[in-house]
Order: sequence, then C-alpha cells, then structure tokens
Amino acid sequence: MQITWNGTGSAWSTYYGNSSAVLENAGSRLIIDCGHTVPGRLRQMGIDVQDIDAIFITHLHGDHVYGLEEFGFRGFVTEGVRIPLLLPEGLAKPLWENVLSGTMRQKASHHSLEDYFDVHILSVGTPYQFGCWTLDIHPVNHVPNLDCFGVKVRANGSNVAFTADTKTGVDPFFYEDSQIVFHDCSFLPHFEGTVHTHFEQLLAYPQEYRKKTWLVHYDDETHQRLASHEWRQIVEASGMRIAESFVPIIS
Repeated sequence: MQITWNGTGSAWSTYYGNSSAVLENAGSRLIIDCGHTVPGRLRQMGIDVQDIDAIFITHLHGDHVYGLEEFGFRGFVTEGVRIPLLLPEGLAKPLWENVLSGTMRQKASHHSLEDYFDVHILSVGTPYQFGCWTLDIHPVNHVPNLDCFGVKVRANGSNVAFTADTKTGVDPFFYEDSQIVFHDCSFLPHFEGTVHTHFEQLLAYPQEYRKKTWLVHYDDETHQRLASHEWRQIVEASGMRIAESFVPIIS
C-alpha cells in the first residue's frame, strides 16, 4: 500500500492544506477526508474525479468535508458518476442536512446525498469491505457533541491507521496490528480546552507506539520550526516522523 498526503495541515492551514491522504493499492485509490483544499491539491498529483474509487470521511468539520461539494457536482454533472462515499454510521444525515444541502439541493431534482454519491455506511465493530480495502472504524474524542471516527485500513497484508482529529490518549485499537499510525498533532504550546493532541503529550506515549507514528494535521508555523536543527533533533529523538505533502509512504 502507498499513502500520499495531499495536505497535512490543520483546519486553517494555507501552507500545508487540509489534512487528507491518498491510499493506493492494486490500481485502486481511496481518499481519507476531503476538505476544501483537497480537489485542487489532488489535481497537483494528477488525480481527478474519474481517478477516485472512494472517499472516506472521519467527521463533519469543514476541513474534512467541504471539498465534497465540488466532487459531488463534478462527478455527477460532468462525469455522470456518483463517487462512492464511505461514511461512519450517523454521519450521512447531518452531512447532507447541515453541510451540503444548502448549496447542492436542486429545485427539480437532487434532493439527497444519494443523488450525488454512492453512499456506504460503516458500523463500529464491523469491518467493511470495499474492493481491495477493509475499513474498521473506531470513535475518538475530538469535540463535544460531534461524532468523530478514526479508521484502520487493510489491504494486501498492509495495515495502517488514522486517528483523525483527537485529543491525547488515543485508544490502543489504532496501534494493534498496525504498521503505521497517522496521528493528529499540534506543535503549538498545549492549552486548556484544546481539541487536538499536542506534541508534548505524544512524548508520553510508549516507545512502541511512537516508532509507528507519523504526525499530521499540524499548524503552518511548523514550516518555520523545521528550519531549526535543534527542533528537528527533538522530533527525531521522539521516534516519531512528520508526514509531508506529496511524499509517498510505503506500508
């Protein structure tokens, strides 16, 4: 399996773009999350609507779903296809009613999410098979009153995990049997009320976890931090690695 992040940034990142990964295996492409920067950054990778086999969504914050409007319109209107959309249970109705319907609902037709996408519902505790991919979703703690799900993805002996946006103390579920875990990480100083995991909190994870961990969903200031040799040494000493946009990772 090859994993290439088209964006690795936090919600308001302009330098890194919204965090979103492209998984490729046996000629199939699976996209993890689809914020507003994703369609354009995928085109930088040479990937367009017809090249996407499925999109999985972790939760309904804008930096994870706003790109769906473009793919829904372009897929259905210009390509005549409904892209398969893989959604954890409970997300389909609010995705349409609270996020997409305001701009995508048409007077004469197209009254539902299913008019634009081939919707597949995933349940916690039940691995879902889609083509060569097996997805196993797991709830994580992000913000109150918002469902958020990480996911383990298996294909041809590879097993990678995505914690999605989460506070610290992620469930061991993601590290069990996974070769790689992509973990939400802020390098900003930790503050009370944060809804993301911060780097200094990840340092408390067991070494066996840290050596599997690749960091994503970080702030634009990370670009300046990388210029510091001392700072890079701190990250390297942690055993964790920073995922970079457009750089393939093989599992």
